[in-house]
Amino acid sequence: MPQNNWYSDEWFWREYGPIMFDEQRMASSAYEAERIMDICSMKPGAAVFDCCCGMGRHSVELAALGCHVTGVDLSKGYISLAEEAAASRNLDVNFINKDIRTIDYENSFDTVINMFTSFGYFEDPDEDLLLLKKLHKALKPGGTLFMEMAGKEILARDFEERTWLEREGVKIFLEYSVDLNWTELCNRWLFYKDDKMTEYSFSHRIFSASEMAGLLWQAGFNTIEIYGDFEKAPYDHKAKNLILAAEKV
Repeated sequence: MPQNNWYSDEWFWREYGPIMFDEQRMASSAYEAERIMDICSMKPGAAVFDCCCGMGRHSVELAALGCHVTGVDLSKGYISLAEEAAASRNLDVNFINKDIRTIDYENSFDTVINMFTSFGYFEDPDEDLLLLKKLHKALKPGGTLFMEMAGKEILARDFEERTWLEREGVKIFLEYSVDLNWTELCNRWLFYKDDKMTEYSFSHRIFSASEMAGLLWQAGFNTIEIYGDFEKAPYDHKAKNLILAAEKV
């Protein structure tokens, strides 16, 4: 399957979503939203843009904390799930189904979030910087872009070539390799369900902390804080996540 199509395939998200966003991960969303509020010095009433919001797990929790949230995602199925999640809690969240590259906001948000390694998937690497520039433009002066991803250092430390798991009646075989001098992670995922196999192969760019800081600087951000987890631990050999908080001055 061409790698520029996999992330717009509704089958992939419908089948893999419940596995990727399992009960434990969903339960962590409220805590992560609280930590985003703290790290970005947000107050109730803040305008938030959730870039690649998926099923809206952070959008909904931030709305529950009093934020005015807009979430955008390419998956129509995920947007429907996000809308259902917000409605079930009587929360007003503006969810939009569109390609994130087409957004054109200016000085509109106090905070922009991009969570769970939702960056680096475009076929053209120049679009990574173009998206960051769009997110910079979307922020109000003094606003913050909050990004959370698996940093290159963490991937190298914990790298496994092959692994497999079984959840929700689906057996999944995962095979990983790195390419282009450790700038891309190549993924080959095999799904076995009801005696049928479906294969997805794709690559995405991976970034070190310094590489991400450089991109954010090029995009116009002036102050860039880097952490190793949601508690603002140092980004060192014990880091759990690569978290960046970049301010628009």
